[in-house]
Amino acid sequence: MAEEAKNLETARADRSVWLMKCPTVVSRAWQEAATAAASSSSSSDAAAGANSNSNANPNPVVAKVIVSLDPLRSEDQQLQFKMEMAQTGNGNTPKSYSLNMFKDFVPMCVFSESNQGKLSCEGKVGHKFDMEPHSDKN
Repeated sequence: MAEEAKNLETARADRSVWLMKCPTVVSRAWQEAATAAASSSSSSDAAAGANSNSNANPNPVVAKVIVSLDPLRSEDQQLQFKMEMAQTGNGNTPKSYSLNMFKDFVPMCVFSESNQGKLSCEGKVGHKFDMEPHSDKN
């Protein structure tokens, strides 16, 4: 069984990317948003015709990351990261998450494969995070 040779696209290999380990509920919410955007985009394209620009956003906003800086804290704890979901589909799903950054991790890169089988290096992991539901306790 012979495999065809595939080239690895490395144009973005030096780009810094974030790696986040997220709860299943967050992953599902992001997948639902992407699916909704894709179906809305394809239905808009079909209704508008092939030569028209569609107003559907293929990259919907699913969350925002808030970076807090306290200049009075020690250098190790200067930055704090929090993520707020743009919307939640279920009343039991937390809307806010703390992002816990790891300082020491094995250097790594992120790779992707398109639907057409194109392989790409998307960048080097510059920050690695774990997510946990955020509590506003002071």
